[in-house]
Amino acid sequence: MNLRATALLLTSLGLVTPALTGCAAGGSAETRNIRQVTDGVEKDLEAIKVRNIKVVALPDGSANLVGFLVNHSDTPDQLVNVTLNNQTALLQGDGILLRNRPVIFEGDSATAKAKVALLDAKPGYRVPVALYFANGGKLELDALVVENTGIYSSIL
Repeated sequence: MNLRATALLLTSLGLVTPALTGCAAGGSAETRNIRQVTDGVEKDLEAIKVRNIKVVALPDGSANLVGFLVNHSDTPDQLVNVTLNNQTALLQGDGILLRNRPVIFEGDSATAKAKVALLDAKPGYRVPVALYFANGGKLELDALVVENTGIYSSIL
């Protein structure tokens, strides 16, 4: 029996797994560098780091932003506006971003709140979120909409 026939026989019997797959894009392929480890999305606007952003859909049709922002610059900035699904959110808290002092949306350590009266999107879908900073400008991302259950059940 020749080598090719032996390999085919062993593969068909499940004794050997063929090594025919691979990534031609190399070690820096886009799919290799994905590092989102939660439902929340992350993005940077220079020294401002936006982390674990998601939107919690509430039973009455409204929604709240969840996540946090950190400024790694010595120059302070301020969050001045938030839009969820292209609707301006009611922003509570001062939103001032001092070096390494996070602005946290929701939870026991919350320092800010961003809420829209009507989200118009179902859990499981993504919606556009825009964060506007006094000095840093605008940061846009697509955030997952999650249900108001489980760990998000206390969000009102």
